[in-house]
Amino acid sequence: MKTRTRTQLVAIVAGTCLAGAAQAAVTISSVAVLPTYGTTLNFDEVGGPTGVLPPPPFQPWLPSHGLSVISGEGARAVGQVNLNPGFGWLGTGNVFFGPFGIFMTFSQPIQSLSFQYWDASGPGGPFGGGALILVGNENNPDAFLSLSNPAFGGVGNPNFNITTTGGSTFTEVRLVGFGFTPDAYMDNLSWNVPAPGAAALLGMGGLSMIRRRRA
Repeated sequence: MKTRTRTQLVAIVAGTCLAGAAQAAVTISSVAVLPTYGTTLNFDEVGGPTGVLPPPPFQPWLPSHGLSVISGEGARAVGQVNLNPGFGWLGTGNVFFGPFGIFMTFSQPIQSLSFQYWDASGPGGPFGGGALILVGNENNPDAFLSLSNPAFGGVGNPNFNITTTGGSTFTEVRLVGFGFTPDAYMDNLSWNVPAPGAAALLGMGGLSMIRRRRA
């Protein structure tokens, strides 16, 4: 899957707004406490990679978690950044980080996702700054959240939760900062995959409604 540049992502968002995308089916929220779902990933798992990671196609969490993660520039790393002077606000343990945003792709559709996200882009203004969280499928966003001043340096709320309604699902999440040299950090992911057969049941329910309307 090809990733898109930050400029292309902004254009996609603008098109989404004009087209009136169904944001009601996907909700992105800033939350005080992260909910925990069925699958978790905090980058402290035994045997998980640390340090600078090789470029794709190396995807260490694809076999175990069904998740592909890269940065907007391809380079990415996992480590205890909180040990660096001035970064104690990142908490304890490892975080995933890389330049120019973080791009997540799930191997199967999911219904909900919680995570922590920090970005060094700074507040938005006429010369850059700010960030976006985009959620959708195959590079087509179904919803987005604009962050005028993303969390960083111990300021702002890094906790986000994505939920869906009406049987909606998503496979892609993009965390994109718009600073001149932005670095993105992510930790404490948790998500839900629809139960086997759930999609089929929803489909059968929809067919039943159509049949009743025709009767």
